[in-house]
Amino acid sequence: MDGTDETHHGTHGTAGGSNGKDESVRESKDTNKALPMAGSRGIFGRRRTAKDGDGGEWRTMAGKYLDLLNQFEQFLRVERNLSERTRGAYIYDLTRFQEFITVLHGRTPPLEAVTAEAIREYLNHLQVELAYKSTTLARVISSIRGFFDFAVARGAVDVSPAAQIRTPKQPQKLPIYLVYQELARLLEAPEPDTPAGLRDRAILATLAFTGTRLSEIVGVNLRDLDLLNRTLRVLGKGSKERIIPLNEIIQDAISRYLNVRWLSDSPALFLNKAGKRLTGRSVENIVRKYALKAGIFKDGISPHKLRHTFATLLHASEVDLIEIKALMGHASIASTQIYTHTSNSRLRQAVRKLENLG
Repeated sequence: MDGTDETHHGTHGTAGGSNGKDESVRESKDTNKALPMAGSRGIFGRRRTAKDGDGGEWRTMAGKYLDLLNQFEQFLRVERNLSERTRGAYIYDLTRFQEFITVLHGRTPPLEAVTAEAIREYLNHLQVELAYKSTTLARVISSIRGFFDFAVARGAVDVSPAAQIRTPKQPQKLPIYLVYQELARLLEAPEPDTPAGLRDRAILATLAFTGTRLSEIVGVNLRDLDLLNRTLRVLGKGSKERIIPLNEIIQDAISRYLNVRWLSDSPALFLNKAGKRLTGRSVENIVRKYALKAGIFKDGISPHKLRHTFATLLHASEVDLIEIKALMGHASIASTQIYTHTSNSRLRQAVRKLENLG
């Protein structure tokens, strides 16, 4: 799910948002309000009866669900190479869904007893009683669908009940990005004569001129950098490796940083003052800090917005969408097409070019 990163962090991904917290995750924390009455007929294959055994059997079912959930989390981490935040959004959604169906049925039902109707009941609960937005519902559906696809692949169930669930239509939102002048101010904001300032400028330049994701830049190691050939190797979603060319601005910024980089046994390219690998939260704070210092007050400036900036400026420079897709590491061209948005001023200029024809 290439949309995982965007959906869960946009997301959340989330998946990831302004002030470091995914709005949809904050919204989800109200799920425990107004849980439905237990025992609704038809949500699962049948109502539980005394023949279903004692509480120990149902506790075993709950344990099986949690075991599979742990396996799913490991799958997301190892095979899908998803960030900790995105994995957290998946597990949060699935844990709340399990709590809902447990209350609804009185006990945790076996997975094969969960129906599409049960999932729709949960989504209706989120939308009607908790006023979830369509973007958040889409994230929850993505979590449930991914989990049951995994359950089918592992032989835990024969058919996924989530296959029948349609994702609500999403409102088209243009990405927030920086214009040239704002980007120039951002890159000049760090102090040019301190190790931290040189590191931060190198981080900002790398984000703005390579389009790397937050998880990718914090995962970069020294061995991934080739200044001689001006390339950077990153490991993206699904452990897909790509080689990104570096321009002179990045090359100069990283070279200056490496001259003062803290001594450390860590293989990471970007370190904190303790010589440890920078965390994603630290990089987010760095971007926000210098955006404010540069007088950039656009909503939610973040590493992901710099990724948007990279793609938008490439498109404005008439770089082909296929090439932008490759640089961004998109699995589908559909993810790249959002950067075809055009400003009103450019539209007016295009129309004025036709005036001479009159």
